[in-house]
Amino acid sequence: MTATTATVDFTALSDADAAATSDLVTRRRATTLVPDPHAAYRAQVVTAYVTAAYPSVRRSLLDEAADYDRRHPGEPSLADELHGADLGEVA
Repeated sequence: MTATTATVDFTALSDADAAATSDLVTRRRATTLVPDPHAAYRAQVVTAYVTAAYPSVRRSLLDEAADYDRRHPGEPSLADELHGADLGEVA
């Protein structure tokens, strides 16, 4: 009995875009959205602020928002967004 050696090209398996052979799969992959972690974090902070039952929790969230703003200077101010949430329909 003789052993045969087969060469298999696995490069297509390592790249999902290259592995897609149908136009439908390629179009579906192109329209797949990935959630923005910064937007999710901001939404969580705003929700926690609006639903906070105690002023101390709101102050803590304002401090956290100010820290976030210092770490992300090019983004809209999260602290301003929290202050705006206090204005309600006036804003």
